[in-house]
Amino acid sequence: MRISRKAALRTGAALLFALLFIYLAPRIDTPYWLNWSGPFLLSALVTFGLIPLLKPLASRAGLVDRPNERKQHEGAVPLVGGVAIYAGFLAVNLFYGYHEQDLAVRGVLIAATMLVAVGVVDDLIDLAPGPKLFVQLAAVAVVIIDGVRVTFMPETWWGDVLEVLITTVWLVGMTNAMNFLDGIDGLAGTLTIIAAGAFGLVAVQTDQPFFLLLCAALAGGCAGFLPYNFRRQPASVFLGDAGATLLGFSLASIAIVGEWGGPGSVSLDVVVPLLILGVPIFDTTFITITRVAEGRIRSVREWLEYTGRDHIHHRLLKLGLDRYDTVGFVCVISSILALSALTLHNAEGHLAVLSLVQGIIILTLVGRFMLFVERRYH
Repeated sequence: MRISRKAALRTGAALLFALLFIYLAPRIDTPYWLNWSGPFLLSALVTFGLIPLLKPLASRAGLVDRPNERKQHEGAVPLVGGVAIYAGFLAVNLFYGYHEQDLAVRGVLIAATMLVAVGVVDDLIDLAPGPKLFVQLAAVAVVIIDGVRVTFMPETWWGDVLEVLITTVWLVGMTNAMNFLDGIDGLAGTLTIIAAGAFGLVAVQTDQPFFLLLCAALAGGCAGFLPYNFRRQPASVFLGDAGATLLGFSLASIAIVGEWGGPGSVSLDVVVPLLILGVPIFDTTFITITRVAEGRIRSVREWLEYTGRDHIHHRLLKLGLDRYDTVGFVCVISSILALSALTLHNAEGHLAVLSLVQGIIILTLVGRFMLFVERRYH
């Protein structure tokens, strides 16, 4: 498979602009309110420019997604979107030196490298759940050592143990939750842009500009990927497990490290991430409850190994929505929850809890509605 002339021009232009940006950026005095645009643009250009180069390599190596009974796309689609997003995110961090400014960023980059590597292997040979879970736990250990850990438990030995357990469950759960949602063109990438954008705006509210730049880099990578994945024609490239796990793990890590309610506001530190990442949390919880209730899974191992078309996007497609409407519906719900998080700036703890309850009610209604329609008309 050769790279077409059009793709070559696209790649050349994007990478040329990326190099031009790297050369000019240190020489331009950017207004403080536009600082986010640099990481976003560089990540988007690198990702957008690399994909046409990676696609023929993936086809030769067999790094492609082929149709089967669970996958209804046409032809073999290269699974290099995640690798390209990782390259864009890495380029931004190396150029701006984020890994030198914050030890936690270094840990996230190392862990992300581990997850992308095992994701590529999984996309090639379809690994069993065990080895993938082992690498995810190893990645969690890396970031915990570098300071990515919840810190709201009492300062006792058992408090430390609980913090490590909660961090592990959160990171592994969100990593796989985003992977579960990567079942329809454009969904995982668009949700990541919404979540990263929301975290970035809350970072501005809480005077944490550093996190805004990190979020901009992650969102930029997704923006560079979406033109190949979410378009009128069938997607020409997929995220792959490497990309979906990268996005989930990165967002989950940002959620832990940031102080989303300001210093000392534990309730907001918990509620804000739960609202911003409410859709993937809901989807994983929803399928777990329905699968257990219907007797389809009876153990943790079965939960890890079970694959089915019962996620929120699958159910919406079954109700008759097309892929654009499905992505739009899910993203509107995610945006509503993210806006709720943005309104909590300087809010009291009880208001944060009420906002969380409101989000749970909205998602519960969505779940009940989908189940009702399915049982009534299918």
